[in-house]
Amino acid sequence: MTDLQKQNWWRSMRWLTVVAAFVALLTLAGCQPTTQPKQSGKINVVATLGFYGEAAQAILGNRGNVQTIINSPSIDAESYEPDVKTAKLVAKANVVIENGLGYDSWMDHVVAANEGSGTKTLTIGKLMGKTTGDNPHLWSDPTVMTQVTRRLVQQFSRIEPRHAAEFKRRGAAYERQLAVLSKTAQQIKRHAHGQQVAVSEPVFDMALTAMGYRISDGHFAQSIEEDSDPTPADITKLQRQIKHHEIAFFVENTQNSSKNVTAMVDLARQYHVPVVKVTETMPTNQTYRAWMLAQYRQVQRIQEDRS
Repeated sequence: MTDLQKQNWWRSMRWLTVVAAFVALLTLAGCQPTTQPKQSGKINVVATLGFYGEAAQAILGNRGNVQTIINSPSIDAESYEPDVKTAKLVAKANVVIENGLGYDSWMDHVVAANEGSGTKTLTIGKLMGKTTGDNPHLWSDPTVMTQVTRRLVQQFSRIEPRHAAEFKRRGAAYERQLAVLSKTAQQIKRHAHGQQVAVSEPVFDMALTAMGYRISDGHFAQSIEEDSDPTPADITKLQRQIKHHEIAFFVENTQNSSKNVTAMVDLARQYHVPVVKVTETMPTNQTYRAWMLAQYRQVQRIQEDRS
């Protein structure tokens, strides 16, 4: 059994314990699973990640309440362990929005503990046609939130048909705000020329692909994401790419530093290879659009500086 398989096994065992505790505590708290529909007068939504919650709130307006579980950059979604508060929120939710693809699998266990409540789950990985093993960092794709918005409009309209026109109008307005992301990605793509770029982790890969770039160090990046050391061959390869300017720029996830990544960033600066700084989670008090656009425009400025 590999170290990663051992980690997954222990995590699964923890979830079984957590789920059992949830069921007991929910029953004691009077929040036991029920097949009766929620009758709060508003649509209740629980989202694992902030940007999915943002889309839901933009569509619902004052017709719903949205609670986001991972609401701080300091919280790691993949290692998060839900508490009773999370379970209670899910027990009252009409809709749960999760990323899927193993990124927030803890939510599956919370929902399962509340089976029979009538809560609908929207899993973004499935919506995007992805399967387990695919890159879970879907949100850097400039089209993903538009698709999320359209599906949420459909779901909310089925729950509250009387307000369907209102949901559709708000959803369309939110889509118009997002349109700049696809537009910017297309502008960047016209000047990318299929160049190679290197990344510290695969958190921004979908945006880079949409912009017309190719990832050159997938194995190095995957090692960093899994908290393991890259192989000497991976390190040597990336060092060569930097020193010989075989990459257009290096993308650093600033939320996960390691000695290997720091060394590559220092080397990139030494050899005047631009560094694009990104984050895996949305900064506090910032919109999804502003967050993504700021990262996209770093790439755009690199192209402009070289033109």
